[in-house]
Amino acid sequence: MDDYRQQQIDILKEAVPYSEKLIGAVEKVSEELAGVPFPETHDAVNVIIEGLNWLFEVYNGTKDILSEGAVDEKEANEGVKELSEAVSANDDVAVSKALVRLGTFVNQLHDAGSKLINA
Repeated sequence: MDDYRQQQIDILKEAVPYSEKLIGAVEKVSEELAGVPFPETHDAVNVIIEGLNWLFEVYNGTKDILSEGAVDEKEANEGVKELSEAVSANDDVAVSKALVRLGTFVNQLHDAGSKLINA
């Protein structure tokens, strides 16, 4: 195995457990945003956005070794656009919906990465 592919596998080994934690945070924060947010909920959104950005970097750096079609890139990009617009509009309910939508990307990356590193 060449060094670059090994680096890709190594980063997926970090991303898979991280994605499990992130999806839990996405679910919790989405529920809060759809109802009555706590004062710290908006800080949590910012942390989630940072995590999503990192997972997109991981995806972009590893998509050539992931199963083709395992991640719906078009849907993920639409989710990013939706989240950006919702955050700009300061619309908690729209942010909640966008996070749920991006949760699909996180789950897809998790599943594709898990299959690869556990093969």
